[in-house]
Amino acid sequence: MTMHIVTGAGSGLGRALTQKLVAEGHRVAMMGRTSTKLAALAERLGDKVLPITVELSDAEAVHQAFDYAEAWGGAPERVIHCAGVGDFGALSGQSDDAILTMLNSNLSSTIWVAREVVRRWGEREVVLANVLSTAAQVGKSHEAVYCASKWGMRGFLEALRQELKGQPVRLINVYPAGIRSAFWAGSDHVDSGGFMSPDEAAEYLLALLSAKSSCYVSDVTLSRF
Repeated sequence: MTMHIVTGAGSGLGRALTQKLVAEGHRVAMMGRTSTKLAALAERLGDKVLPITVELSDAEAVHQAFDYAEAWGGAPERVIHCAGVGDFGALSGQSDDAILTMLNSNLSSTIWVAREVVRRWGEREVVLANVLSTAAQVGKSHEAVYCASKWGMRGFLEALRQELKGQPVRLINVYPAGIRSAFWAGSDHVDSGGFMSPDEAAEYLLALLSAKSSCYVSDVTLSRF
């Protein structure tokens, strides 16, 4: 039984990953911004999880959250960063707050989480898996700032991978093509009804995160039918 850290654990893919990891016998430090969602999940999963309410765009808050997780479970086997936000529509209609929230919640949080992992466990065989989006691979209408935040994540993570070459920590970037969840509530520029199931995406992803003796997955695109 090992410890994992999952961000964005209150809903969507993060929630599905947390449930599957606990079902496999692992402990999960689950991080998210909505305490009620984390508390409800913790009530179901019991002492196998540690709910940590945190604003991941705040560097000091992320540092404290990782302190809590490490004190509870030691060094994790994997850190899976799923947290993120989206605000969709024409750029001309987006507010300053919406734009800054996307950049900070998506890009800044990725930097703060990665820095904690590298500082604490850079010399250990820890997996840092970041869930981006196919919006980090191709531009999409009515998603300009969202795409910018995801392309920024991709650039940062690819550069960090080069920086960490030769160290045991493994970086894995995941590019899902739309996961069905409340993330898309209120958005009318896409029909999320045909998006992939969070449970199926979680099952697929966990299978891919396991390294073999001579190889491992570094970048994964999860496509949908």
